[in-house]
Amino acid sequence: MHLFLIGAGPVGLVTAVGFARLGHRVTVCDIDLARVATLAAGRSPIFEPGLEEAIRSESAAGRLDFTTDLVPPAATTFSIVCVGTPIDGDGPLSTVYVEQVVEGLLAAAPPGHVIVVRSTLPVEGPDRLARLVDERRASGPCATVVTNPEFMREGSGLRDFDVPSRVVTGWLRAEEREAAQAVADLYAPLNAPTLVADARSVALVKLASNVFLATKISFANELARICDAIGADVDLVTAGIGMDDRIGPAFLGAGPGIGGSCLPEQAVALPLLSSRLGVATPLIDSVSRSNRSHQRAVIARLAVLLGRPLGGLRVALLGLAFKAGTDDVRESPALALARDLRAAGAVVVAFDPQAMETAQRADPLLEVAADPARAAWGAAAVVVATEWPEFGALDWAQVRAAMLGDLVYDTRNVVDRAAVRAAGLRLELLGRRA
Repeated sequence: MHLFLIGAGPVGLVTAVGFARLGHRVTVCDIDLARVATLAAGRSPIFEPGLEEAIRSESAAGRLDFTTDLVPPAATTFSIVCVGTPIDGDGPLSTVYVEQVVEGLLAAAPPGHVIVVRSTLPVEGPDRLARLVDERRASGPCATVVTNPEFMREGSGLRDFDVPSRVVTGWLRAEEREAAQAVADLYAPLNAPTLVADARSVALVKLASNVFLATKISFANELARICDAIGADVDLVTAGIGMDDRIGPAFLGAGPGIGGSCLPEQAVALPLLSSRLGVATPLIDSVSRSNRSHQRAVIARLAVLLGRPLGGLRVALLGLAFKAGTDDVRESPALALARDLRAAGAVVVAFDPQAMETAQRADPLLEVAADPARAAWGAAAVVVATEWPEFGALDWAQVRAAMLGDLVYDTRNVVDRAAVRAAGLRLELLGRRA
């Protein structure tokens, strides 16, 4: 089958490669000419493990091609929309890009065509799409719109497409259930649990899933601070909690906070929705506040560990991506720590194996170094903020030789503890006994 996909970002490219590897031909459209040229040359504009190799392989096999033409190819039955729905200032998720693309597809695609919105939607998003369809139908029959949120994680996106936790599709009207089922059937070879439901419920499945995960992370982060206060070990605490199969161990790893394009923004969007609806949700409301409070507490803890205010001190920040395995810095806790450190008067010099370019675009004030030792030159402390495996194999003797101070504050529990100590450095871990 020939599929048309709009949006060559992380979700779009992984989805395109995933369907291509299932044997479909996929034409990917993006309005960014430079991005399309990069992809046509076999290079990925984003870092995702295995993605560039897969793009080259599927392109060479004739199953993947790229265009800037927003009109679906004549042979296609499905158009898949994978454009962004960012937070609109302090408001909810914005559907402006989705609506623009869907409007264009409704005008260009014939009746019988199915427009699949894979972008994350606010819960009122399906109603906005339904209004677009109604406006088009006033002039005659048109394509059908179905929602199909993704549940892929950056850094393991290809695997998450191939082995999905679930496939969820939504219809705008009950009589369009067959179209929603047809979209679910595209994923049939993956043998995933499947839910076909109304699009409002499906939108809330996506949002609530991410906010629940953010809640688990925030809960673990608050436990880590309690562990610091009483001398306990958060890894042991969360391991004991996770033994309860009603809770499970996933997303109970303490760190410097939640990040990425989904969890933080949806932890803001869902409380905004509940407030507009007049529904009291004190637990959900607290998740985003807990995250920021935790990041500020990490900086306060660093000052306590150093025994003095941070003003005038140099701090090396290792890691800028919101998690290992990606160059995405959207809502990165590392960048939040960098801003808080600067606000406290510290001089911050950072290093990341993949994300320095994207980080400097997001934060032009950020100073970066070519390697960890150069980042640590003259530093009073090294703060590890992203769990890159590379940071578990650093030459700590070289880092120590560059530093003025001796503190390594690992917020991700990734460094080689023995190697840090052997280099004559003082190791502190977030919520853990060093």
